[in-house]
Amino acid sequence: MEFLPESLTPQQVYKLLIGGVSPRPIAWVSTVSKSGVNNLAPFSFFTVASANPPVLCFNPMSTDKGAEKDTLVNIRELQEFVINSVSYSDLAMMNQTCHQIPATEDEFEYASVEKLASSIVAPHRVKQAIVSFECRLNQIVDLGQDPMSGHLVLGDVVAIHVRDDAVTDFKIDSEMLDAIGRMAGNDYSLTRDKVQLNR
Repeated sequence: MEFLPESLTPQQVYKLLIGGVSPRPIAWVSTVSKSGVNNLAPFSFFTVASANPPVLCFNPMSTDKGAEKDTLVNIRELQEFVINSVSYSDLAMMNQTCHQIPATEDEFEYASVEKLASSIVAPHRVKQAIVSFECRLNQIVDLGQDPMSGHLVLGDVVAIHVRDDAVTDFKIDSEMLDAIGRMAGNDYSLTRDKVQLNR
């Protein structure tokens, strides 16, 4: 079958995109508002953009009504954030941080997620995360202003935290990380089954 985006609704295009680009890693992004309220939310449009300089990127899309998410609002205002890893054991808590709650409510407290102070940036990091990347905003690429449009956030990594027992000679233990991937609908994938090929 062939689909032309201009003949589909944004929701139909979205379903095809997330079903065809799968699984996707999850950025559990912590920010803080101008008034000091902590925010924590997961985003699966996420990847590494550059190693030298180290830059990560993720995409908080506008809602289906065209509103910007609290994460994006906070980053525009304070220009700092933390990207935390999500392990299988974090799945239930991470899912709670998907809920739409008022911007005045602390999502760490709402989802019972423990937080730690970051070393350089203002937003807290997730205490149980195997890896956390403290970031300063590099730039935001606004891809549109309509509902469900993307806002690509690129962040310069200024500090990397890895749990002591999960890293050896800069290699992060994938079994300890136990990462999950986002698929379509309510589906997630595990990373416990692996194959190896020599290059």
